[in-house]
Amino acid sequence: MNKLSVVPFHQRKRQLNKRHNKESLIISARQVFAQKGFENASVREIVMNAKLGSGTFYNYFDDKFEIFLIINGRLVNEFSDYFLREIEKVKTFNELVRTAFNCWFSWILNEEENYQFIKNNKKYVLDLKWLSQNSKEYRVFNKKLFEIVIQMSKTIKFPQNDISFMVTSIIAVCINLGDEMLERDDVELNDASKFAAKLFLEGL
Repeated sequence: MNKLSVVPFHQRKRQLNKRHNKESLIISARQVFAQKGFENASVREIVMNAKLGSGTFYNYFDDKFEIFLIINGRLVNEFSDYFLREIEKVKTFNELVRTAFNCWFSWILNEEENYQFIKNNKKYVLDLKWLSQNSKEYRVFNKKLFEIVIQMSKTIKFPQNDISFMVTSIIAVCINLGDEMLERDDVELNDASKFAAKLFLEGL
């Protein structure tokens, strides 16, 4: 049974309002961070954009860093669900590499809000050290990815290299080339994916 259904109506309404306000602040903060970046955004702007009272923010969050971590975690989970679903379809190592690059580049370029959020906060969300230290969602994603690749290596022919190094290297190339793509308007998705796969599989 839904827990809300066993409490009085006025309490249930108050709980729903709290959930609504908290979610409104998260949505608003994502928009503001996407437009201005974490460092240039203010709590006041987030609250105004959410059309809530000035003191509402601190009923739910200690500071803007706390809400930034929540948004980053959702972003990682969104990508993780999409990416892991795609790589489970591959049949060869080369296909795995191409799919990895194509998924990342497609995801950051085709989703406008993701593109703007990542571009204006890349100091954090494209820093693997920062992610490893601050995002439990990233650590979970990394663990799941490693486990899937290990399982694949039992049925797919992999190069005779350390799998952990290979996974880390693919992620690093994704991050660094993705960073470059965020600053340019002349890069086509397919061209970027082909270049990254060729770089990783064959070298320049």
